[in-house]
Amino acid sequence: MVHPDRVGSLLFDEIPDMIGRSTPTQFAAQVRALLGPPDASALLPAITCPTLLLCGRQDHWNPLDSHVDMRGRIPAARLEVIEDAGYMITMEAPQAVADAIAAWLTKDSAAIRRDPGRP
Repeated sequence: MVHPDRVGSLLFDEIPDMIGRSTPTQFAAQVRALLGPPDASALLPAITCPTLLLCGRQDHWNPLDSHVDMRGRIPAARLEVIEDAGYMITMEAPQAVADAIAAWLTKDSAAIRRDPGRP
């Protein structure tokens, strides 16, 4: 779930702590969602709002190629790849995630101001 360089790090130790704060029912639901997510690919072309997709380059749970596919299916999607991060990008690279979101929001806000009728 994390970049290989983070295995054994303090960050890596935080993941079991995070899991331990959930109930067994919550944890089971999270595992089921990770292992068997529903296929929503047919719905992606109907997304008309600006969409940001974030992916850690070393994400093996939801890899980059699946994000590239989603970007191709969502008309207004933008894909940002966070380097040196796995699935837990918000824990592994919080500043890079925040910077990507801020850049996307700033760019999108400017586009909406130029075209307020944009869906």
